[in-house]
This record gives sequence, C-alpha cells and structure tokens, in this order.
Amino acid sequence: MSLKSNIFCLGLGSAGGKLYKKMLDFQYKGAAGNGSEQDLKALGDVPSKFRLQGFDGFGGHRDKAVDCLAENEEFLDFVASIKEKIVFVLFGGGGSTGSGCAAPVIETLLEERDESGYPKKIVCPVIALPSSNEAIIKHRSAYQAVLELQDLDGIGATFFIRNDVSEDYEYINATFTKMLDAFLSNESVCETNNFDTSEKKEMLRNGGAFVLSLFGSGKDPKLMLDKLTQDGIFAPIEEDKVCENIAIVHAGRDSRDITDSDVIAEVGKPGNVFEGFNGKQTVIAVSGLTYPVSYVSKLGELAQEAFKERQRNKKSSVKKLGALSFMETEPEKPDIQNMPKKVSKLDMIKKMQAMRENQ
Repeated sequence: MSLKSNIFCLGLGSAGGKLYKKMLDFQYKGAAGNGSEQDLKALGDVPSKFRLQGFDGFGGHRDKAVDCLAENEEFLDFVASIKEKIVFVLFGGGGSTGSGCAAPVIETLLEERDESGYPKKIVCPVIALPSSNEAIIKHRSAYQAVLELQDLDGIGATFFIRNDVSEDYEYINATFTKMLDAFLSNESVCETNNFDTSEKKEMLRNGGAFVLSLFGSGKDPKLMLDKLTQDGIFAPIEEDKVCENIAIVHAGRDSRDITDSDVIAEVGKPGNVFEGFNGKQTVIAVSGLTYPVSYVSKLGELAQEAFKERQRNKKSSVKKLGALSFMETEPEKPDIQNMPKKVSKLDMIKKMQAMRENQ
C-alpha cells in the first residue's frame, strides 16, 4: 500500500476547508467540518462536508468550540472512525472554528494507543498563521491555538504556514499543497539511493515543526535554503539548530544541486539524513524543528500592543455632551443626587418582555 492511500486530510473552519479542497486536486481523501453553512457552500461540490449544527460560525469566539463539539457528537464519532493511519488536520490559526476545534479533534485522533502508549495514528497539524496586518483577535486566536498544540501528547509534525508571505492566500495554499504532495508521493527510483515510505513516516511521526522546499534543477542553493528556513511560505525557523531529520530528493540521478552539509549548516545536525535521487524536482524537508516560538510570540505581542492601544484610545476618547442653556435666564440646577434614576431603553425592553410573559 502506498503512503498516499493511507492519508486523510481533515479541514476545519474556512481556512482548513480551502486547504482540504486544494489537497483534493492531488487525489487525497478527506473531509471538511464547519459550523458556517456559507463557508461550506463556498467550497463547492467537494465530498464529505460536515455541518456543525447549532453554530453558524463562531464569530471570532474560539471558546465556543467546546460547546459546539459537545453538541455535535456525530462529528467527533466520525473523526474517531477515520481508518487512515496518517491524518493531516488543516485549519487557520486566526479563525475561530478551526482554531478552537483543532486541539480537541486532534486529541480524539490520538486517543487510540498501542500497548506501549504510543498513538496508533500519525496526526500532523497544518496551521495557517494570520498575517501581521490582520485583526487583533486573529493574532490572539493563533497564539492560543499554538499554545494548545504544544501541550498535546503524541502529536506528529506540525506545519506552520505563514500568511504574511503574500496577500494571495490562494497562491500560498496552492504552493503548500504542491510541496506536501511532492514529499508524500515521491516514489523515484535510483540505484544510488532512495527515499522510501518508512523514512517519510519517520519524519512525519516526529513532533516539532516541519518545513519544505521544492525547486527545479539548477537553482541557486542559497535561494533554496532561504526559502526553506526564512523567506518561504513557512514561519521562519528558530536559530537554536535543533532538528531531528533531513531529507533531500535530488532531481538528478547522480548530481546534487544542494548537499546535506549545506542544509545542516542552516538547521543544525540531525539524528537522521535521508537522501534520494531521480526526482522530478529537488525536494528538501526538515522535521523535528523547534516550534517557531519567536514568530508566534510576535503575533502575541502584536495582539497585546493593539489591545493596550485600544484601551488607551477608549479612555482618551470618552466624551459627553455638556449642558447648554436655551433660555435667557439660567434655571436653577436640579439636585442630581436625589433625582430618580432614568429608566434605560434596555430596562424598558425588559419590562415589556416581562409583561408579555405574564399575560
């Protein structure tokens, strides 16, 4: 059985649904889950769309996920019944449905364990991080989502997509899915060396961040490495030189556009180096990296600073109309302390509602 046939892609929320749709272009199995009927309709005629009943979107409140999933037991039952051994959970960190549902959905997938306590499935989150100019709540949601991912026991490799790299999210999604498919579906054969299925699974099984780079023959190695580690569609890697695995599938049968030493100089010395030849393009993959804490922390700091600025603006902009005299003589000022409290419109509405209930 090929690796590709044992993979399932689960898209959560709007961003996750769009990534799932892109994976369908490469014939992967999967499903989309969302509370928003409009978001699901926007995906068009794709298979396996689950409507989370009672929650037509979360309106930016990711904390609604617990109530939503509690009321949609059939969706979690479906998640638990996924038979494929490798599951990619796709979602937007800045959203509310995907961001909020991701952790409990991943926990559901990890529940089934072997006798040693290891998860029977390899579960790999794919989180799209919001761009720096998006709303405060999106930065806050993404920060909270990554915090939750860090605490999950037995989680596989995590892919951190950086939406800051372009305003064209369609391009980012297409680039990611193309690179992921190039990694997963590569079955090139060469007498020199081959990158096989067990090695791919090993890379996906390792926790931590995962980055990819994909290039045609003859590309500048420095450009390839920059795209892999700093300037590509993934969040910039940490500078601690911590990684577990490096894989390079070369486009040539015996030529190397880039060497493992080139990659090691950028990402650190790994436990394993896997190498293959005769690929359609050169693929570089690194797994077991430290989470991009520096980048995600900046998102949290942006949210924090924006929140503080809003609070300052609110305090400085509180203005009330002063009293104006429309008479020739100033009337005697009323005794404000002893005046009856003015009934608010909300109080009036509540009284009307109470009266209707008692009728």
